[in-house]
Amino acid sequence: MTPEARVKIEAEARDRISTGNAALVQAYDDYHRAMMNNDIAAMSAAASRQRAALAELESGTAALRALAESQAPRQVALTWFRSQMNLAPATVSAADAAGPFGLSWFHLISMTVVTLFALTLAALAASRHRRSIALVSRLTRAGPAAAVRTVGQPTAAPPAVPSPAVPKPADAISSPPLARANSSTWSGAMRVAAIHRETPHVKTFRLVAPEGNPIPFTFVPGQFLTFSAKVDGKTIRRSYSIASPPTRTSYVEITVKREDEGEFSRYLHDRIFVGDTLQVRGPSGAFTFDGGNADSIVLIAGGVGITPMMCVIRYLTDLTWPGEIFLVCAVRNTEEFIFREELEYLQRRWPKLHVAAAVAARSEGTAWMGLEGQLSKDAIVHAVPGIERRRIHLCGPPPMMDAIRRILAELGVPPDQIKTEAFGPAVGLVPPPRPSPAPPLPVSVTELLHKVETGAVPPGAPEVREAEAGPATATLSFARSGKAAPLPPDKTVLEVAESIGVPIDYSCRVGTCGICKTNLLAGQVTMEVQDALTDEDKASGTILACQARSLGNVTVDA
Repeated sequence: MTPEARVKIEAEARDRISTGNAALVQAYDDYHRAMMNNDIAAMSAAASRQRAALAELESGTAALRALAESQAPRQVALTWFRSQMNLAPATVSAADAAGPFGLSWFHLISMTVVTLFALTLAALAASRHRRSIALVSRLTRAGPAAAVRTVGQPTAAPPAVPSPAVPKPADAISSPPLARANSSTWSGAMRVAAIHRETPHVKTFRLVAPEGNPIPFTFVPGQFLTFSAKVDGKTIRRSYSIASPPTRTSYVEITVKREDEGEFSRYLHDRIFVGDTLQVRGPSGAFTFDGGNADSIVLIAGGVGITPMMCVIRYLTDLTWPGEIFLVCAVRNTEEFIFREELEYLQRRWPKLHVAAAVAARSEGTAWMGLEGQLSKDAIVHAVPGIERRRIHLCGPPPMMDAIRRILAELGVPPDQIKTEAFGPAVGLVPPPRPSPAPPLPVSVTELLHKVETGAVPPGAPEVREAEAGPATATLSFARSGKAAPLPPDKTVLEVAESIGVPIDYSCRVGTCGICKTNLLAGQVTMEVQDALTDEDKASGTILACQARSLGNVTVDA
């Protein structure tokens, strides 16, 4: 401070001391007089003046002490603050002595420890990120030559090839690393590691390799596995879509609804427990989407048909796929909305995942703020803007899929942008019944033909037409097996083959996997579902044994 400022402050301090001292003496006298007169109000007023006089006296004294000690104004203020807050005076130890850059050694050491801790966490995060990238890269490079232990002789199956998608614009997003499926199917035993109840009628079964190794096959989201078991002395095979994504290689999951008429679903729900083993074959199916060749995906599901869709959603979110994902599903009631909680969780984490669900009825005691009733055209348009430009996967019961196909056609969606997979047995096309045959003729066909050749009976006679009509039930002949059997109009080639012991391999029984492809050597058949047949298959006379029915005689290569 300048000398002039010091003189001014010193004068003001001494003035305060003098004024405060005089006021303190006067207040003391007033207090003593009031006490002698027993005047409580006057005593209180005198005590208040004493405190004020003492504060003024202390103010002047503190100013003189600050001038004498040459303290900085900031230190004076801190000392006063500590006195007012009843804090101990600050003491500076040798440990707190100023270090480099004017900071205390304690401060420097503390910040150094914090910095090293932060750098360690950053290094751990970077290492974890590199390991994740390496793992995904190793999984995506896995192919037919991957070192997996197979049980039994692998059977060739058509590779899963994504169907044509919407042409990708020039500014479309880049594709993530893609999952790849084995070129041949795997078969063997897998152990049930866990069973989770999703709804009152739906369970999820988690399967692992018996030895604890990673699952012994790779697959693409949307494929399925075929299970076989001997139930009540009869071998039953059923196919179920994989619900877990290919990114999780330590296990594979299927989600199964218990059907009262479903032999295998009842077997799984009622008689399979954690620790049991199941015979598995797969993967199979071409109802796949791995994130490539499209910048968005629309998944439309009905009921348990959400299972393969969930595999796709889990896979794309695991890979942080940058495209938009639309899930539109229809469920019977809120109680049977499978994966509802997980979908709500994923929606909160992934802004590009859009879920729209319609329930036919709200279950008692449950809340629902979404759509009610059947999926309508307006609901789909509202849920998926610009749906005519997007790739669509449709899965559910056949009646629901037929209704959605009609809606998509009305919205202008090209058929080659839609991939479908039926859940539950597909309804095969049953040809119209043939006219009832006439009563048996009194003569054999051979005798009748002889009479026609000799001219005894005209070629167009009624008895000749009846003979040419043939039997009401056609005959199914198996060329390689050398067997034949009647082929009723309501039976498929596969069903007849099973009844007489002709081996025709199969998996899904709904016309989508293609395992039961068979060459048609003679005759004609009708098929309600033939999604597994390519144009080349149809041109070469290949049929699906699980769907093929006929009114006429048929010969197949089996």
